Amino acid sequence: MKTVENKLSVASSAALLLSVVKSLYTDGWGQEYLSHIDFSAVEKPAEELSRITPLFSEILLLRKQMVRYLIKQLMIEHPHQQVCILAAGLDPLGLQIAEYFPEQLTSIYEVDTCHMQEKQALYAAVSYNDARLHTLHADITHTQQMMEMLTAAGYRPHEPTLIVFEGIMHYIPEEHFLRVMRCFCSRVRNNAVILDYTIPEEEMPPSFISRARALSDIMENNIGAYTRAYSRKKVLNLLSLLEAEITGVYDMQATEYVLHGYNKWFRSRGEGLLEMAAFHI
Repeated sequence: MKTVENKLSVASSAALLLSVVKSLYTDGWGQEYLSHIDFSAVEKPAEELSRITPLFSEILLLRKQMVRYLIKQLMIEHPHQQVCILAAGLDPLGLQIAEYFPEQLTSIYEVDTCHMQEKQALYAAVSYNDARLHTLHADITHTQQMMEMLTAAGYRPHEPTLIVFEGIMHYIPEEHFLRVMRCFCSRVRNNAVILDYTIPEEEMPPSFISRARALSDIMENNIGAYTRAYSRKKVLNLLSLLEAEITGVYDMQATEYVLHGYNKWFRSRGEGLLEMAAFHI
């Protein structure tokens, strides 16, 4: 990664995914942040992805829009709360939360093994220096190290917390998921979680399976990781082990309808490859 003409040049899967959803960042800190990233290294593969199937960008856009929709719903539950964005990557979600919820927010902790130094450089480039936002270099599956770093940065276990678990379930086994979630479980269930996961082919309409396979191949070839699938029943079973209170579970058909009031791309349950869930632990 290097600086070119005052922009950060990024050639990574994180930058590729971010380039596909640039339309979400048209104002405020998010727009300013993206203006300092040089996406030229990922423009060609991003165009190829969109050419192969427009569904790839539509699914990513809906996922990120739904994350923001659920954040808005969950942030009003408590007058003050923390936010932990796990495997945060390059996404300026933390900036947007700080901008849109200045009164409710006490602190934001962005945790990842990659891009945290680059993110700090980008924050400096946009002159963003809110002391409530912390970037932490830690592997979320090494839970003891993660919690030690969170605590050292000021995280308070007994304060209501919103945990964003976006784009992670596709790459970790269920035991890692449970281990991470148990770090945030509270007796009064005042912590909320937003996550997404890939569904197996048996939960898709037969007419969608070939497109789902193409999408999975694209993700694996461009991100370089095998994607895991979780049935809704499996996810609900995992949440029952956490004694979670489920707020909602949404496939892409439901997600698109909630966000837009109609269905253009996904008209049947199971279309869209992903589902999303929100719950309290």
